[in-house]
Amino acid sequence: MSRTVIIIGGNAAGLSAASQVKRLQPEWEVIVYEKGSYVSYAACGMPYFIEGIVNKFTDLFELSPDTLINERKIDLRLHHEVLAVNPERKELLVKTPVKEETASFDLLLIATGAQPVVEGIRLNPAGAGRIFTLKNMEDMQELSAFLHEKKPHRCAVIGGGYIAVEMLEAFLARGLETHLVHRRDQLANTFEPEISKLILEKMRQSGIVLDLNRAAQELTEEGEKVIVRTADGELVFDFVLVATGVRPQTDFLEGSGITLGLKGAVAVNKRLQTNYPFIFAAGDCAQTTSVITGQPAYVPLAPKANKEGYIAGINIAGGQEEFPGICETAITKFADLGIARAGLTAEGAQKSGLKAIKYTFSSRSKARYYPGGNENIFSAIVIDKGNGRFLGAQLAGPTDSVKRIDLYATLIQKGITLEEAFRLDLAYAPPFAPVYDPVILAARLGRKEMEA
Repeated sequence: MSRTVIIIGGNAAGLSAASQVKRLQPEWEVIVYEKGSYVSYAACGMPYFIEGIVNKFTDLFELSPDTLINERKIDLRLHHEVLAVNPERKELLVKTPVKEETASFDLLLIATGAQPVVEGIRLNPAGAGRIFTLKNMEDMQELSAFLHEKKPHRCAVIGGGYIAVEMLEAFLARGLETHLVHRRDQLANTFEPEISKLILEKMRQSGIVLDLNRAAQELTEEGEKVIVRTADGELVFDFVLVATGVRPQTDFLEGSGITLGLKGAVAVNKRLQTNYPFIFAAGDCAQTTSVITGQPAYVPLAPKANKEGYIAGINIAGGQEEFPGICETAITKFADLGIARAGLTAEGAQKSGLKAIKYTFSSRSKARYYPGGNENIFSAIVIDKGNGRFLGAQLAGPTDSVKRIDLYATLIQKGITLEEAFRLDLAYAPPFAPVYDPVILAARLGRKEMEA
């Protein structure tokens, strides 16, 4: 029996799901509503386009609308915004380029992603031409055009998360006098304080002006300048990028009866179903679960979105797959400093009711005598005081060294203890690691911490 599947959102989660449904149920009608102009793009590549590392706008696209429509047989509808969902009637209210209309569905996937938040900052006027966010391709194009046309000299990034770190590097690489304006003396609390200190010192050495402990209260565009008002006075820039975080894009679900959870994210089970079994949610608009604590979590990251979309698509088509949850694994860099994390911070572990120990150490990432062997990797490790299992890890060091975070993510997700990790037989050669790989060293030092 043919069925109509509607997917709201045309990027990572939405198109992963659409492709799976058409693969498994080729006769079903699959409609994708996307309110913007672009689909299937690499949002994580946007800072590198701004920096100039990615040369062509088109390099950021994975699948073209033509491929989706003609090869995958997906009914893609751009510039269609879903205004409301009525689960009882299995209907949507949709704003098309010419009118508002209702659309009926048998199965629905909500994959609307996230939107920037500007917490505690008053914009005056809102959406001014020199005040930017960076969430989608339209934002990127607007910022890129501004940089080419206006040729500014002095800018600020407000925020302390991944996007802020990456955009500070991008603006600095373009020769701009670049300021970090942040309300704390450390970066976002997703970074351990010791890791944050290393990143900030690298930024300072690279030429970033650190305006820390200065909470932005109001941004005002005056002529060709942006005034950032703080409790400690005013800062003046040619433009400002606000990167203070995101929240789920779920406002249109208000009053629908669909259960929302953390930060307004759609609450789902492991099969990615909402409280209506025929309605699914995936990606940055959906709540998930921590694989460490089993508690609800909201962490908008690209791998989660793609995997959830893939699994949701299989289940919409009749499958029974489950998404296990997340370990919060993430990686980025500033200049030649790699930065990576997985699992819980020490503070997060304590808030979850776990008795945790945190310890830090610095070690070589390669053999001492091999070129680059004098470059250290700094590790901050969080373990369970009761059973010695890994709860969290954060790394800062040469960019090629911090990909070890994937091994830590595996240890954390599988509940591996220090004793088990110490017995791992890891590869060794001078160009890649010292005899005691930093992960093995973490296990060895952790055993001493447990004995203390």
